[in-house]
Amino acid sequence: MTANPIVSVEHISKTFRSAHGRGEHRALDDVSLTIETGQVLVILGPSGSGKSTLLRTLNALETFDSGRIIVDGVSLTDKGTDLNRMRAEIGMVFQHFNLFQHKTALENVVLPQMVVRKRSRSEALARAQDLLTKVGIADRANHYPSQLSGGQQQRVAIARALAMDPKIMLFDEATSALDPEMVGGILDLMRKLAGEGMTMAVVTHEMGFAREVADRIVFMDAGRIVEEGEPGTFFASPSQERTRAFLDQIL
Repeated sequence: MTANPIVSVEHISKTFRSAHGRGEHRALDDVSLTIETGQVLVILGPSGSGKSTLLRTLNALETFDSGRIIVDGVSLTDKGTDLNRMRAEIGMVFQHFNLFQHKTALENVVLPQMVVRKRSRSEALARAQDLLTKVGIADRANHYPSQLSGGQQQRVAIARALAMDPKIMLFDEATSALDPEMVGGILDLMRKLAGEGMTMAVVTHEMGFAREVADRIVFMDAGRIVEEGEPGTFFASPSQERTRAFLDQIL
């Protein structure tokens, strides 16, 4: 482990309160972890365990009540931190694609580069075309999202995130909204990115992917990290009863 991980999460907690203030839910409860450059961290856990909330705090899409997150040496909670600039360094791929419906696949990848990275149109276009080839849908460049399958839309979303040249990629259940036959292609693409050394934090229910690609696995339940370790040990001999119960249910 290096002395300066690219992501350091230090004792963060987050409570969601109901609209009328009559109830609250502790989504994150004193969570700490690190992510090293080039590492693939996979976050597992049952629904409602805080996985997606944790992931969304890493690029400040979700606030937190206490603790600290440092990304590439910059604290997200410091008053002087430009969060929009930080988000440009952190690629995010969502469950539901979040594409511009009135823009083609190509324009979905071109436009953010021009707005966020201030690239010229010609430079952004060249980068977008390269990335659509990389993710396997160069032949769909001029199609609109409504003309693409779910898997193809997710490939566009991945290309859009990569176009920012991020230092880390976050995947929030990127395959869970896809038809079963589309899942394998997206997981293969994520494997390819991991093989190229991309730093990744992945929330997923795909145990085969976690076992094969993760450098480290974090298991969450009720807003807390219950167990973490390398995949071989995690799957073969988890130390916590809650982890064993979870794996018994899904494997």
